[in-house]
Amino acid sequence: MHTTRSISAGLGPAILLACAATASITGIATAQDQVSGTFTVNGTSTAFAYAYAYWKPNFFDETKKDLFVLFSDVALPANAIPKDDDGVSAIAGLVRDGKVHALELHLDPRSRQLDAAENAAVYHMALSPGRHGMSGMHAFTATTFTTSLLEGTAHTDGPQESDGVKWQYDVRFKVALPPQ
Repeated sequence: MHTTRSISAGLGPAILLACAATASITGIATAQDQVSGTFTVNGTSTAFAYAYAYWKPNFFDETKKDLFVLFSDVALPANAIPKDDDGVSAIAGLVRDGKVHALELHLDPRSRQLDAAENAAVYHMALSPGRHGMSGMHAFTATTFTTSLLEGTAHTDGPQESDGVKWQYDVRFKVALPPQ
């Protein structure tokens, strides 16, 4: 009995140390995602605080996947990430309720650039009561673009105006990419 206790007593700290190391590694992986920047609409700026990376089938060839990175001022529930039509509908409801201001980059992983057809979409009630795709005014630079990590910057190429609404954004980010 004494021997069993001494082995257990020796294993207890080892198990705790292993658990702490595992928690620390998990924390490092989640802390990898970083975002900073602002989304300014009609002179009011909101800070981007959350980033979400996800894959969706390519619109023209469903055998290929496109990468999307969404920047938001608030944490979004999983069902409001616009990975599919249900997610787009859920985030659109949050937009209409004035609960979220977000920007979604649409990336072509083959060229490692913005998608040529639709560069990005905005989620802001002043611009649209839901998702509003926009192209031509976005600038994107990747400093790292691997199968597991995307780091870069994106911004409008100056102040924009859509239907009388003035807007622009500037974002710097680093996000872990989920498997395809």
